[in-house]
Amino acid sequence: MRNKEDFLFSVAESKFRGALKELLERVDAHKIEQEINERDFYPHELYGKLGEEGLLAQVLPAGYGGSGSLTREAILAEELGAACVPLAWIHSTSSYAYATIARYGTEAQQQKYLPALKSGSKIGAIAITEPEAGSDVMRIETKATPKEEEYVISGEKRNITNGSQADVLLVWAITKPEVDPAVGMSVFIVEPKRGFEVVEDYKLLGGFPGTVNSHLRFNELNVPKGNLLGVENEGAKIMFDELAIERTLYAAMLVGEARPVLELAVKYSVEREQFGMAISRFEAISFKVADMVTKLEAAKLMVYHTTRLIDAGFNAEKESAMAKLLASEAFYEVATNTVQILGGRGVTDEYPAEWAFRMARLSMIPAGTNEIMRFIVQREVYKGYRKKNKL
Repeated sequence: MRNKEDFLFSVAESKFRGALKELLERVDAHKIEQEINERDFYPHELYGKLGEEGLLAQVLPAGYGGSGSLTREAILAEELGAACVPLAWIHSTSSYAYATIARYGTEAQQQKYLPALKSGSKIGAIAITEPEAGSDVMRIETKATPKEEEYVISGEKRNITNGSQADVLLVWAITKPEVDPAVGMSVFIVEPKRGFEVVEDYKLLGGFPGTVNSHLRFNELNVPKGNLLGVENEGAKIMFDELAIERTLYAAMLVGEARPVLELAVKYSVEREQFGMAISRFEAISFKVADMVTKLEAAKLMVYHTTRLIDAGFNAEKESAMAKLLASEAFYEVATNTVQILGGRGVTDEYPAEWAFRMARLSMIPAGTNEIMRFIVQREVYKGYRKKNKL
């Protein structure tokens, strides 16, 4: 008999989640996370293990070993977030790359890149953000100039997760500088072996072991014309499609990251006694837990509502922004309240609460800041109102 937690998911989706949990327990992903935090290494081996088990790249078509389901990809992101945060970040960024190639790549491109991304033997990355173009993505300055059978790419990208480690990099660049970037940018599949400069790998808030955040420089990099993804000058359309998927999967990962933090708060409040009773008996504590559970569950429902919309072919720009906004702020509230519930112990390294607090604070910036998420939501609301009322 199915339980309440599985009610919103199909039998196949629930079985997939179960198989994934079983594998992550078998390889002791939590222990690997602890080792990564201690030694700061990139978990290529564990990522490859997921590929060997056939669990990666669920969003890919069946012909490439996937299920064609963003919902199952989100389940993967959520469970990785709960089990091993560095691994979840590696996967999430790689998944944006293979999902975009699956949606816009030629058959030749898909055959060349998707099997290796699916197997986990190669890692992908997305390169949109630049030193002077963060939230304002229409200000990118990287250029790709056609030259015989190639494009010559020059420019810089910043804050690129997986940047220096990626085997497949999707790079957005201006291909028609005389027009608005919305109709003058394109996307290219770049393989690092072709050569570009890694200016620096940065550590994120609190160190964030097991990940890299790269500053990349392209010095007249020659890329074959066959590596153009989609149609020339339609990169903005691909970007906004990619961002909807990115924000949704990122939100799913954050829901997963928040789960063990919430569990820690509940466990500690039951075991910790003050004034002759468990602190869970005090409403100042238990009401915090009630708020945390409610907001995290709301974020989870928003995530899977959005995946269903995208799987059905709907535009979900507003919903993906709402999912990312809800999930990051729910995670932050869970982490903040958990630190508070643990009190003095919450700000030591005895418990992972303080580390989760740093991760949660970080979560409000990637995939578009929460200010940009609010901008998107209000823009879509007013756009819908004007259209409905023919204004």
